[in-house]
Amino acid sequence: MSENLRIAPNDNELSLEATAVLTLMLNSPGTDYVNEVDLCLVCENDSIKTIRRALSELTDKGYLLHIGDKYAVNKQRVTQMKLI
Repeated sequence: MSENLRIAPNDNELSLEATAVLTLMLNSPGTDYVNEVDLCLVCENDSIKTIRRALSELTDKGYLLHIGDKYAVNKQRVTQMKLI
Protein backbone atom coordinates (compact mmCIF):
# COMPACT_ATOMS: atom_id res chain seq x y z
CA MET A 1 0.00 0.00 0.00
CA SER A 2 1.28 3.45 -0.90
CA GLU A 3 2.44 5.75 1.89
CA ASN A 4 0.82 8.71 0.10
CA LEU A 5 -2.78 7.61 0.56
CA ARG A 6 -5.07 10.03 2.37
CA ILE A 7 -8.55 9.66 3.84
CA ALA A 8 -11.16 11.91 2.24
CA PRO A 9 -14.91 12.32 2.64
CA ASN A 10 -17.01 10.50 0.07
CA ASP A 11 -19.81 13.09 0.06
CA ASN A 12 -20.36 15.32 -2.97
CA GLU A 13 -22.84 17.45 -1.03
CA LEU A 14 -20.20 18.91 1.30
CA SER A 15 -18.95 22.40 0.47
CA LEU A 16 -15.39 22.75 -0.73
CA GLU A 17 -14.44 24.40 2.57
CA ALA A 18 -15.97 21.60 4.65
CA THR A 19 -14.29 18.95 2.49
CA ALA A 20 -10.91 20.64 2.91
CA VAL A 21 -11.28 21.07 6.69
CA LEU A 22 -12.35 17.45 7.17
CA THR A 23 -9.56 16.15 4.94
CA LEU A 24 -7.06 18.20 6.93
CA MET A 25 -8.45 16.96 10.26
CA LEU A 26 -8.36 13.35 9.09
CA ASN A 27 -4.82 13.40 7.73
CA SER A 28 -2.73 15.92 9.65
CA PRO A 29 -1.23 14.93 12.99
CA GLY A 30 -2.70 16.90 15.85
CA THR A 31 -5.72 18.26 14.00
CA ASP A 32 -8.32 15.55 14.62
CA TYR A 33 -9.31 17.25 17.91
CA VAL A 34 -9.05 21.06 17.70
CA ASN A 35 -10.79 24.32 18.43
CA GLU A 36 -11.63 27.01 15.87
CA VAL A 37 -8.64 29.20 16.70
CA ASP A 38 -6.12 26.35 16.44
CA LEU A 39 -7.57 25.35 13.09
CA CYS A 40 -7.38 28.96 11.92
CA LEU A 41 -3.66 28.95 12.73
CA VAL A 42 -3.19 25.91 10.49
CA CYS A 43 -5.42 27.36 7.72
CA GLU A 44 -4.00 30.86 7.90
CA ASN A 45 -5.43 31.94 4.50
CA ASP A 46 -9.00 31.34 5.69
CA SER A 47 -11.02 33.58 7.99
CA ILE A 48 -12.47 32.42 11.30
CA LYS A 49 -15.90 32.88 9.68
CA THR A 50 -15.03 30.40 6.90
CA ILE A 51 -13.63 27.91 9.44
CA ARG A 52 -16.72 28.23 11.66
CA ARG A 53 -19.05 27.71 8.70
CA ALA A 54 -17.15 24.55 7.64
CA LEU A 55 -17.08 23.20 11.21
CA SER A 56 -20.80 23.86 11.60
CA GLU A 57 -21.59 22.07 8.34
CA LEU A 58 -19.46 19.08 9.31
CA THR A 59 -21.05 18.92 12.76
CA ASP A 60 -24.57 19.15 11.31
CA LYS A 61 -23.81 16.28 8.90
CA GLY A 62 -22.29 14.08 11.64
CA TYR A 63 -18.67 14.15 10.50
CA LEU A 64 -17.51 16.03 13.60
CA LEU A 65 -18.45 15.98 17.26
CA HIS A 66 -18.57 19.32 19.09
CA ILE A 67 -17.34 18.85 22.66
CA GLY A 68 -17.04 22.09 24.65
CA ASP A 69 -14.92 24.36 22.50
CA LYS A 70 -13.29 21.45 20.64
CA TYR A 71 -14.24 19.66 17.44
CA ALA A 72 -13.34 15.99 17.02
CA VAL A 73 -13.54 13.72 14.00
CA ASN A 74 -16.42 11.26 14.38
CA LYS A 75 -14.41 8.05 13.93
CA GLN A 76 -17.59 6.06 13.19
CA ARG A 77 -17.90 7.95 9.90
CA VAL A 78 -14.38 7.08 8.72
CA THR A 79 -15.57 3.75 7.30
CA GLN A 80 -17.79 5.70 4.89
CA MET A 81 -14.84 7.63 3.48
CA LYS A 82 -12.42 6.85 0.69
CA LEU A 83 -8.67 6.56 0.26
CA ILE A 84 -7.22 8.86 -2.38
